Amino acid sequence: MGRASEPLGRRDGGGKRPLAAHMPHVLSRLRSHHALEERGHDNIVRVGHADRAWSDFYHHALTIRWSRFFWYALAGYVVVNATFALLYMMVPRQIAGTRPGVFWDYFFFSIQTFSTVGYGVMAPVGPAAHVIASCELLGGMILNAVATGLVFARFARPRARVMFSNSALIRRDSEMSHLSVRVANQRLSPILSVDAELFLSRLIVQPNGRLARQFDPLVLVQSHIPVLRFAFSLMHVIDAHSPLNGLTAEELRKEEAEIVATVTGTDEVSGQSVFARTAYGFDRVLYNHRFVDIIDTSADGRITVDYTRFHATEGE
Repeated sequence: MGRASEPLGRRDGGGKRPLAAHMPHVLSRLRSHHALEERGHDNIVRVGHADRAWSDFYHHALTIRWSRFFWYALAGYVVVNATFALLYMMVPRQIAGTRPGVFWDYFFFSIQTFSTVGYGVMAPVGPAAHVIASCELLGGMILNAVATGLVFARFARPRARVMFSNSALIRRDSEMSHLSVRVANQRLSPILSVDAELFLSRLIVQPNGRLARQFDPLVLVQSHIPVLRFAFSLMHVIDAHSPLNGLTAEELRKEEAEIVATVTGTDEVSGQSVFARTAYGFDRVLYNHRFVDIIDTSADGRITVDYTRFHATEGE
């Protein structure tokens, strides 16, 4: 146990082996395909599929990075006000308090109108200027409402403060091997009705030579956790029915295999559903290790949770 040549469970010999184990010439294609899937969606070029931001504006505005959201908002703000400033300059002497031909006077008047501040120093006095200002007021109220809603939605978007162990562990107890992953709740409030899943993800070469990602469920000893307050270990027994049974670590590495872990639950304070996931390549799997205990009782009787030891393991 612990060497790449040793099977993770008992090999029954009756199952069909993945073609990748018998076709070394496709391993480079497997690695390239796998590397593509590991990258974020920002680094993937989709040929033949146009990602139109305006057709799904709300989703794009929620998912882009904060820095990009800020610069897009600032650029739009400047462009809108500069456009209206040019419109006001086309009707000279219809904005009281401005100097004819001075762009910045009209620009800052546009900002006051767009934001509905209206200090009173500058004001429209002609019919054309009143029409332009009315249009800008209407557009400003709509855009300000949209921007306020987007900022609030980005702040209020539920995030699962769930921490996963840096490594997955495989160890043998009483002639039975099991896989374990530790998860922890980083918030003071508990997460309710937690459902956890583990999957074995592999890139399998089909008989026609094409690659396909296959997800095999790894049945957990306890997949539903009523309350996740501190930490919990997800455990899968590698028995005769396990997809890991009979596989060696070396075979799994050749198939670019990963252990995919997902956790869903409900935040007790906000009542919102939260989701977290991670994946472990078999270079992040430790053999014959166990997690160090992180929960203890202090001298005054209170429970202490030492998150500095959350990723710590000890070998046998």
